[in-house]
Amino acid sequence: MKKVEVAIIGAGTAGLTARSTVARQTDSYAVIDPGPLGTLCARTGCMPSKALLHVARQFESIRRPIFGLPRGRDPEIDGAGVMRHVRELRDQFVGGVLKDMQGWQDRHLIPRKASFIDAQTLDLEGERLVAGSVVIATGSRPIMPKPWQAYSDRLLNSDSVFDLEALPASLAVIGLGPVGIEMAQAMQWLGVNVVALDPANHIGGLSDPELLEYVARHFRQEIDLCFERADIRAAENGALQVAAGRRKFDVERALVAVGREPAIDGLGLENLGVELDDKGLPAVDPETLQVGGLPVFMAGDVNGIRPLQHEAVSEGRIAGLNALQKPASGHDRLTRLHITFCTPNIAVAGRPHHELLQTEPGFLTGSVRFERQGRARLMGKNAGLMRLYATSKDKRILGAELFVPDGEHLAHLIAWAVAQGLTAGEVLKMPFYHPVLEEGLRTAVLDVARQ
Repeated sequence: MKKVEVAIIGAGTAGLTARSTVARQTDSYAVIDPGPLGTLCARTGCMPSKALLHVARQFESIRRPIFGLPRGRDPEIDGAGVMRHVRELRDQFVGGVLKDMQGWQDRHLIPRKASFIDAQTLDLEGERLVAGSVVIATGSRPIMPKPWQAYSDRLLNSDSVFDLEALPASLAVIGLGPVGIEMAQAMQWLGVNVVALDPANHIGGLSDPELLEYVARHFRQEIDLCFERADIRAAENGALQVAAGRRKFDVERALVAVGREPAIDGLGLENLGVELDDKGLPAVDPETLQVGGLPVFMAGDVNGIRPLQHEAVSEGRIAGLNALQKPASGHDRLTRLHITFCTPNIAVAGRPHHELLQTEPGFLTGSVRFERQGRARLMGKNAGLMRLYATSKDKRILGAELFVPDGEHLAHLIAWAVAQGLTAGEVLKMPFYHPVLEEGLRTAVLDVARQ
């Protein structure tokens, strides 16, 4: 029976960060993962999705020239070539992750499935491993409703969509969270006939009603949106039929993007001796990531707290540190930052609108529209709306929800302002060059300051 100080289940972003943190203090550890290796971000998440989005954005700029530039015949698209390019980039990013593992995997990686016998004993497909502490970092997997699994040969999810050999002629995108709206826009721009469906108008994870109305109105100009609950069935012509309210759509494929769930099947969490919720998960302390009083920690997507890559890095570090110390210590969490890379970008920085309604009565809202924002007009990207939130007492910046051109950069500035506890007056003392998109942020801050 093998013994180690720390066992890490999962070699994704959180698990690999936990490993590097642990390895600075001890060589007595094991990383357990049956594969495939390469992290969710590199293999099926952040990187291939952005590769497809970038190609789509380039094609759209060619197809719809502006500023009086000459327009030739409509370009033809090589759908198979596009998807091959996406996979080639994906494989390069995955290869980079695998290369970084070479220095330690021969001694520390166990390519098997792990299951808890008790809080410190793991079954590794017939062999046992005893650990002083265990970090669970098994990640997440796409949700696929059971009634739809009968049509799995024509359904895509956020993991499988990048394995398409060619672009479909028509596609239903079910679920308009970050993955859904990114893929719906990219596919539409690449010439796919897209219908996008969601039972609630919460596009990209936004919650501000005024902003959501604006975003829906904008996307309706390019995508057929339907805010009804969808159902999937077989069509008479061998295609898929997606029914939503009174509407029915026959499509070649459907992308089911209704969320992800923790990957915990077969993990034996019931053997930890702690209460599990209706999803089969134990309670996790968000500051220490500890499960109850056990020497067990959950990091990354698997705990469902903030399933984002940079959060997985932070949580992997926290779990790795606490796995080697007693008692576990709390750590400050990162300021919330969530970006959806559609065009314009959607982002939530700091505290979102729905949370402030519950916790910050009377908060102030500053707004700016980008239709007449100087730099946005020069770029031909003059569409967008930002909603900035601040306390009513001292006008300290609390957060923002936004849908603006190149909003990924503005969202970082707002998140940093929130993290530093800056007030509207203090932000206005910062330099704002001209003409830049950041001037739109100044307009929103001024709106708060004047209230």
